[in-house]
Amino acid sequence: MVNDPNSFEAKFPKFIIGDTEDRTFVVHLHSPKFIAELIESEDGETFDPTFIDPPGNDPALLAKLMREVGDFYIEEIERE
Repeated sequence: MVNDPNSFEAKFPKFIIGDTEDRTFVVHLHSPKFIAELIESEDGETFDPTFIDPPGNDPALLAKLMREVGDFYIEEIERE
């Protein structure tokens, strides 16, 4: 929950999708900021994150963020 209406997090969505002809990305605009590239393989889809902000040392938080990236991506694809 964002308490400051003037904060960066209050002004922008948590996630956005960007793509090129052959690559798809989910951009996480809240802290820690990162760009996750969709990687498709025979085993399914995963995301490879490139962090803009330091990601911290909490593996549970990082796993939660990656689940949120996947959930957001699925929701957006199903909406189209």
